[in-house]
Amino acid sequence: MQNLIDENLWQLYLDVWFRPCGTLPLSPDGAIISLWNPNGMKQSYKNNIQCQRLIYSALRRKGYDMHLMWGCSPALGYRELSVLVNCSQNKAARLAKVCRQKAYYFVKEGRIWLYNTQNSQQCTPLPANFKARLTYRRPPAYNQAILDPLYL
Repeated sequence: MQNLIDENLWQLYLDVWFRPCGTLPLSPDGAIISLWNPNGMKQSYKNNIQCQRLIYSALRRKGYDMHLMWGCSPALGYRELSVLVNCSQNKAARLAKVCRQKAYYFVKEGRIWLYNTQNSQQCTPLPANFKARLTYRRPPAYNQAILDPLYL
């Protein structure tokens, strides 16, 4: 298969937790797509905010039902602002490409799957259902998903 995501990175993606920024629908279905760090490249906080605003406002203009959440490492030290978009799986793949993300999650009937944006044959169900992967713990002050200003 072509355009596969490296196995180590894929395993990190499978270990994701989600921290909602507000109330979620009772039965959320759709895509979870990061609004930060396009093409898997860490960005500064400022660049991530610009990217987030651009994508979120474009999706809002299109009329999508959306809910913001953080996609996080288990300890919440690495987190990217993401959006749960109520859409079909085909639309999810197109949106993830527009957002320039390597992968996205798709929630259907409580199950969550990880998909490679460039190769839908690389997909894996997460070992727990969606609700089991939600956390409301307080994240640490630092965020490893943001490029350190010293490296700009």
